[in-house]
This record gives sequence, C-alpha cells and structure tokens, in this order.
Amino acid sequence: MKQFVSTGRPAGGLAAVSFFDGLVFFAPVSLLVRTTAGVTVSQFFLLQAAIACTVLAAELPAGRLTDRIGCRSTIVLCEGGFLAARALLLAAFLTRSLPLFVLEAAVEGLAISFESGTRSAYLYLTVPPELYLTRTARVENWGTAGFIASTVCYAGLYALWGLTGLLAATVCTSALAFLSALRLPQEPAHKAASQTRQRPAAGLLRALRGRKALVLIATLAAVSMGQLLVNFFYADKLRACGLREEWMTPLILGYSALGLVSEPVLARIPAGQRAAALAGFFLAAGAAMLALGFVNAAGPAILLMLALPLLLRVPACLLERFQNDLVDELGEGERRAELLSAFNMSGSFLEVVFLVGSAALAAAGAAFCFGAVGLLLAALSLAARRALD
Repeated sequence: MKQFVSTGRPAGGLAAVSFFDGLVFFAPVSLLVRTTAGVTVSQFFLLQAAIACTVLAAELPAGRLTDRIGCRSTIVLCEGGFLAARALLLAAFLTRSLPLFVLEAAVEGLAISFESGTRSAYLYLTVPPELYLTRTARVENWGTAGFIASTVCYAGLYALWGLTGLLAATVCTSALAFLSALRLPQEPAHKAASQTRQRPAAGLLRALRGRKALVLIATLAAVSMGQLLVNFFYADKLRACGLREEWMTPLILGYSALGLVSEPVLARIPAGQRAAALAGFFLAAGAAMLALGFVNAAGPAILLMLALPLLLRVPACLLERFQNDLVDELGEGERRAELLSAFNMSGSFLEVVFLVGSAALAAAGAAFCFGAVGLLLAALSLAARRALD
C-alpha cells in the first residue's frame, strides 16, 4: 500500500515555499531594473530568451536527477538556485555588469528547470490521492497570495528605498523560501519494482508516443499558449479598448484574486468527472479567448480578461493529476520526475518560440492570437474528453 507523509506537512511546507517565491517585489519594474543598469530593451528580451532556452535544455536532465536524489532534494536545489539568481541580479544592478546579468539568467533558468514537475511529483507522492488536486491548488494559491502582497507593497518599498530596496527585499524572501524548503519532509521511497510495475518499463519516447500522452502534451501546450497570451497581450488589449496602461495593475490583482477560488472549484469535481471537467473548462477558455479576440468594448473585455486566467488555471491543475496518473499506468513511478519534465517541455519550447517570434506575433495582433488559441482550446476539449475519460 502506498505510504503518505502526514497530510498537512508537505502541502503546508510547499505553501510556505510558494508564498515566499511569490514575493518578487521588483516584478512590476523588472524591465526598469535592467535598463537602469545599462541593459538595452533588446538585450532584456535576449536575456529572457536565454532563460527560456536554459530551461528547455536542462529540463529533462533535471528530471532524471530528481528521480535519483528525490523530489525534496531537488526542491532545495531549486530554491537555492532562485536565491543565487536574486543575489546575482542585485550584484549585477549595483555593478551595472552585463556579464552578471547573463549569469543571472542562466542560474534562474537552471532553477526553473529543477522546479519543472518536481512539486507536482512531490505532492503526488506525499498526500492521499483524494487530496492531491486541492493541495495542488492551495500551493498555487499561496504563491498567488505572495504575488498580490508584493504588488501591493511594491509602491511603498520603491518610494522608501528605490530599486535597490526592491531587489534586496526579494533576496530576503528568496532566503526564506530556501529555509522553508530545507524543512520539507522527505517523500516516501519508491516502491519496489515488483509493486509499481504492472508491465515492463517503456523507453521515454515510447512512453510519450501513446494517444493519452500525446493529448496531454497538446493540452499542456495549449494552456501554456493561453498563459503566454495573458502575460504578453493583455496590455495591448487594454489599449485596443481605449483604456490606459495604468489599468494593468488592478487587472492583474483582480484576476490573481479571482484565481484563489480554484481550490474550492477543484474540490467540487467528482473523481469520475475530471475528464469532463477538463473538457468543459477548455471549451469555456476557448470561447472566452475567441470572444476576447473580437470584443473591443471595455466592460465585456475586462470581464473576459478577469475570468480567462481562472479558466486556464483549473485545467492546468487537472492536467497535473492526469500526468501523474499516466505515469502510474505506464508503470514508470521510478522515472516520474523525468516524464513530468518531458510533458512540461512543450510549454518551455513554446515560450522560446514565442520570445524568438515575438515581432511576428505582434504584427499578427492580439485579436488574431486570441482567436487562434481560442479555436485550438475548443478543438482540444473534445480530444481530451475522449482520450482521458
């Protein structure tokens, strides 16, 4: 029988890590931090592309390492990497050193690659199955709470201590996240092969060639595309509606706060209805994106922009559960982190493509991008229902 750590400790510890990770006080002025230190706008986007490329290159090796040393150890490495990256960013800002900015990007990319799939695997191994979805949402919600708190505190800290104060405060919160990771309990050891494997282990490519795996990869990619559009095109959509960019901060706070209801929403989904719920949320997200592509009236557009992140967040949590379930079906529990990293690589690849092709996407326009991804999400809703039910 599968053994679990005390149900409160793993999720509670990860919630603390997630909260402190969310306290990134310089996030609203991340571009200004670089340009003030002499980095050009073009170089800033190259640094973002360097982060994405590092994640893509290191994601699979990081997953293999996690399967060897354990999820808890990798979470500690991840938080240590974030702490080092924040400290390097502060040093690069103070010294106006482009090489340090490049090094910071590489370290941050490595930290993100260690995070890929690791928290999902850790929760899956340490909490009972019936609590996995709600605990996953709770951990995400604490990260959101940290983000909201840092956004609210940003103006006061900036007025008192400037950009240096924002960066120093983030280094402190990263240190707290690292200390919280050190206190996480170790997940249970892998079960013996005779207990976990119902059939011979498949190779990585064979495991990802199945119909269910391909549908999961496609749906994960679609969710990532939706989230990228939210991050990159919401400001353009506000301008298209005749609103000033100052609306962006209350909009971000609004949809972040609304996202906190994901836990009670997931708690109400019966185990046998998860595939249907995933398809329903995909269909709703696709419809919202399609509407957002055509609507330019401020009121309806803002309502859609507030709802869309939640419509993407709930299926993202459901997909994490389906990924872990598939790992069990394949009898690959001993390679869980590697397979989860392989699933997540579709999102990392899309982010690289998005950053490299940002000029072409900008030329296509927000309306076209929202409409195209909306159609993709709607189409995938039926495929997901059939493959995962």
